[in-house]
Formats: sequence, structure tokens, C-alpha cells
Amino acid sequence: MNCEICGREIKGKGFKIVVEGSEVTVCSSCRQYGTEKKPSVASQPGARRVVLKKKRTSTKIEFTEELVENFHIIVRREREKRGWSQEQLAKKIQEKESLIKKIENAEITPEPEVVEKLEKLFNIKLREQVPEIKIEKSKSLVPTLGDIVVVKRKKK
Repeated sequence: MNCEICGREIKGKGFKIVVEGSEVTVCSSCRQYGTEKKPSVASQPGARRVVLKKKRTSTKIEFTEELVENFHIIVRREREKRGWSQEQLAKKIQEKESLIKKIENAEITPEPEVVEKLEKLFNIKLREQVPEIKIEKSKSLVPTLGDIVVVKRKKK
């Protein structure tokens, strides 16, 4: 285990301290930067421990498709090719004319439902597959609290 302030490897147990409301595990030399946390009653020998199991729910967001870069130009071109006004297009996909204007001016990114309506109406693809990007984590480049925080020493 590494010290959460300086990043050095902690030999032995380590110390739990509170630094500005956050509980961190630190080495003996960084222990002075916070107040030591007192062990709770539940951690005392012979104390009964009640274990509450918290159900973990992980929401994994996967983006498989994204809008093509020039979607607004494609929508305008397809509309004009058919000789429709923005108002006519809006009626055909049951949306507001102001939404069509904003889409064609690239002021907004349309909701997936609207993109689906446009794709179906024009028989085109406005979305493309997103290539999966693998990020390799290097253990040596893990930032510690000491990399981020400037420690202010208390005046005695």
C-alpha cells in the first residue's frame, strides 16, 4: 500500500488521518499533516459487528455510435434536395420548426430519437460506429494526493 500524500510505500500498518474532512491512509512521516482518526467502537475487540450489504449497481455507459461530423450539412442537403421547407420537414417528423433550424445551423446536437426519425425519413445514416479505444494504465503514473495538494503548515 502507498501513502496517499507522498506516494511512498507504507511499511507496516499505516496511519488513518483526517485531512480537511477527508480520511486518508498515510506513512509515518506524513502523519503530522492531519489529525489521527480514533478507532471506532465496532473495531474494538469483542464488539459485535453488523454488516450491511450494499448492493452495487454499476452503470456502464457504452457509446457504440456517434453522429457524423457534418450531420447538419447532410440534413440541410437532403431537405433541399426534396424541395421541402424547414417547416415541412418539422411536420413530417413531428418536431418543431425551431429544432430543425437549430440542427441545420449546428447549434444543437439532436436527441437520438430525432436522429432516428431523420435517418428513417431520408433513408440515410447520420451515425457511425465509434472505434473502441484501449487505455493502458501504468502503475508508476498513478497520481497521489501529494502531486495535487499544496500542504500548508500550521503556525505553532
